[in-house]
Amino acid sequence: MQDQQVGLVMLLVATLIFIYYTIWTFVTPFLDDDSIIQNFFLPRYYAIALPVVALIVGISIVATFVGLVIVKSVQKKKGKKN
Repeated sequence: MQDQQVGLVMLLVATLIFIYYTIWTFVTPFLDDDSIIQNFFLPRYYAIALPVVALIVGISIVATFVGLVIVKSVQKKKGKKN
């Protein structure tokens, strides 16, 4: 039961992030700069910068994991030959 609750929380967080980002990128450009709603959002520069940084970090983590798996598999093969 606990796994379902964790999954529900993760789904809700992802949904909220999606809604926030969608409003940030598609609605706020059409609002006046002095609008009260603009105070809830970072500058538009970060709408591009944050996903790019997240993508770079994610690709780096995946590449590191794949590299470690390859190194370990090569070491296992060398150990079996001896």
